Amino acid sequence: MAESMAQARTLARRGLTWQHLMDFFAAHTTGLMGALLFLLVAIFLVWPIIVMLGKSVLGPEGFTLEYYKYFFSRSYYYRSFLNTLVLGLMVTPLSIGIAFCIAYITTRGPTYLRRPLRMMVFLPLMAPPFLFALTLIVLLGRAGIFTTAFNLDWTIYGFAGCVLAQTLWMIPLSYMMIESTLSSLNPNLEDSAANLGASEGRILRTITIPLLIPGFVKAFLIVYVTTVSAFGNLILLAGRVPFLAPDIYINAIGKGDFNMASVLSMALILPCVIIFIVQNYVVRGKAYTTIGGKPTSAEPRHIGPHILIPILAVSFIATGLILLCFGVIIAGAFTKNIGIDNTLMFSYILDKASNTAVLNSIKMSLLAGLLGGMLGVLLAYVTTRGKFRGRAILEGISLSGFTLPGVVLGLGYIFAFNQPPLLLTGTLAILVFNSAFRQLGIGEEAGIAKLQQLSIEVEEASLNLGASTITTFRRIVLPIIFPAFLYGFLYVFILSMIGLASVIFLISPGYDLGAVYIFQMAELGKMGLAMATTLKLVIITGICFLILHASAKRTGLNVTRKGGG
Repeated sequence: MAESMAQARTLARRGLTWQHLMDFFAAHTTGLMGALLFLLVAIFLVWPIIVMLGKSVLGPEGFTLEYYKYFFSRSYYYRSFLNTLVLGLMVTPLSIGIAFCIAYITTRGPTYLRRPLRMMVFLPLMAPPFLFALTLIVLLGRAGIFTTAFNLDWTIYGFAGCVLAQTLWMIPLSYMMIESTLSSLNPNLEDSAANLGASEGRILRTITIPLLIPGFVKAFLIVYVTTVSAFGNLILLAGRVPFLAPDIYINAIGKGDFNMASVLSMALILPCVIIFIVQNYVVRGKAYTTIGGKPTSAEPRHIGPHILIPILAVSFIATGLILLCFGVIIAGAFTKNIGIDNTLMFSYILDKASNTAVLNSIKMSLLAGLLGGMLGVLLAYVTTRGKFRGRAILEGISLSGFTLPGVVLGLGYIFAFNQPPLLLTGTLAILVFNSAFRQLGIGEEAGIAKLQQLSIEVEEASLNLGASTITTFRRIVLPIIFPAFLYGFLYVFILSMIGLASVIFLISPGYDLGAVYIFQMAELGKMGLAMATTLKLVIITGICFLILHASAKRTGLNVTRKGGG
């Protein structure tokens, strides 16, 4: 990549013709494209973290470790750090265990239950992450419906409430990875064991679960990282219990102490980076292979009641809670004050400020989806077809956006882009770049999956017949990879619509986004407006999910199936 740039400068100094330059760029298209993409991910993913690191060790008089000393000397921050780690250790096995039960029913259970359960478990993906905090406050808050109806002394605020909300939020992500791995196991092994007289419990214990261990490990790592970096549910439900992500927001926005917020951000990044390294360089690609070929099963195997009933109970309770929360959102959007004054009204749905925030979200998410989708497929092409040094580094950096906590990346963008030459603070561009680059891995993984279906010999034949790299990409690769662009565009659009943690730092006064508006209304106690805005986002993202499902069904593209999650 560096050699290509040096050769280009040499050609330019020698004063060669435009045609010579065009021929050179045509011959080194992939390397030059890789250099440009590397520069972009370095600016918009690496630079904000570097600036934040500098902010944590720079005081008014220069380099200092006083902020770190203060962090280590306060028991409050110890508790915040410890609570964050313990929350992940509690939520992760709970959500994976529940997801396994649901995945077992949707892949091995009665056929009439499979589609309904699958549809219900995916519902949270269409809503902002803090939907569960909103609904749990309405149900179990100090004046909640259940709290007053049953005269409960306990409320949802505190550590237990955070665990419940985070577990419900994490079930779909856990389910996607567990169901993907479970579907890839050949059921003939389990059927053969059953025909030889093995009980269902023994089959689970000795065949199914051991073969799922790689999937469980991957799910544990990814769900843990997502849980510890969460923001919305925790800041609404934590009460006086400290957690790192809310403390970053409070220090930065509430107190204006950006140095301490930077120190807390570095503390939050540490476990995320460790898990990212383990996931990508230790666990990634490991799997257990059963019998080759496509898994098939003629008839669903009979599952004994001693196994089926407990698994069904867990599945029904979890999906029932999800449905209950969505039901509260729908009801709350059309009532004056759900649970207190249930007068029917439509003013929340028609609210001008709410609709403006949703329209702002659509505009920002469309731009982020276009940028993220395009850059994702270009990264996929460069990392799979390029021959320059540093391809693995480029791929690793581009995928790191998944690992970086939203609050950390949002705060980093404030520090990195608040002065020339990249003065983006207060503009729509900073929101678009933040959302697009954080989700780059979606389009990239989809692009890699599609490129694996195209033999490189086809491209080599085109080049041997005289076509340039650009022509080959435009006429051969682009039609193949376009579904990956569509997949990446829709996913980035959806995640940008419902995302909160990063953009809450980056919005300018008077330019609210849907998710931020919901959060602000919830903080002010205006639950009706919050729920009405949530319902609008759910409807929009639900339509996108239908398009995504139809696209995946037509093209066979589903990155969640790749490598067991």
